[in-house]
Amino acid sequence: MAQIQTPPFNPIKFGIHAKNIRLSKKLSIERLAKKTGLNKNTIVRFEKGLNTRMDTVLSICNALETNPFSLIEEKLVQGKDFDIKKRLRDENGNPIWRHITHKNRVKNDREVGMLIGDIDYILPGGQINAVVLEVYGKSKYRSHIGEELLFCLSGKVGLEIGNAHKILHKGDAAFFWSSEMHAYYNADTERPASIALSVWVAKEHDLSKIIYF
Repeated sequence: MAQIQTPPFNPIKFGIHAKNIRLSKKLSIERLAKKTGLNKNTIVRFEKGLNTRMDTVLSICNALETNPFSLIEEKLVQGKDFDIKKRLRDENGNPIWRHITHKNRVKNDREVGMLIGDIDYILPGGQINAVVLEVYGKSKYRSHIGEELLFCLSGKVGLEIGNAHKILHKGDAAFFWSSEMHAYYNADTERPASIALSVWVAKEHDLSKIIYF
C-alpha cells in the first residue's frame, strides 16, 4: 500500500495563514505589534515566512487566538486562499461581457469603445486585479497606481502607453507602469472587437481610483 506523504513544512504558507487570520480580525500590523509587545518588523518578517523565534510565534498566535498547529494544518478555503471565476453566460449560453456585480465597477457612462468582463476579482488582502476587456473602438485614457500586464487573447489589441504605440497580436503581452497614461483600441480591421486580459498589481482594489482623461 502506498504511503501518504505529508507535505514539507512551508514557512511562507505558515506566515500567510497567520496574516489571513490577522486580516479577518481587522487587525493592522501596528495593532498586532502593540497587542504582542513585538516590533512591527518582527511581525512583517514572520508573515513573510522568515526565521522567527518560537516564543515570538507563540505570542503572535496567542494574540490571534490560534495556535501553530492550526496554522500548519489549516485547509485551503475557496474565497479566502483561492477562488475560481467562471464566465457568466446568458440563457442562450453566450458570454455576458457587462455584468456589474461590484460596487466599484466602472460605470457604463465612464467607458467608451470597450466592455469590461465579469472576472473582476481579488483575494482578501491580495493585490492582483484582473478583468477581461472586449475592445471594439478606442477606450478613454487612464492612469492608476501599480504595474499592468496586458495579454491579447484574440484579434489585435492596440496599446497607447505614453508616447509609444504598440499592437499586440494573439499571445503577445505588454508589461508597463500603469501610472503612465494609457489607452486600448481595436487594431484588427477584420474583427468588430479584439479581446485582452488585463492584470494589474495595486495597493487597493478600487476601480474608482482610476483616473480617466
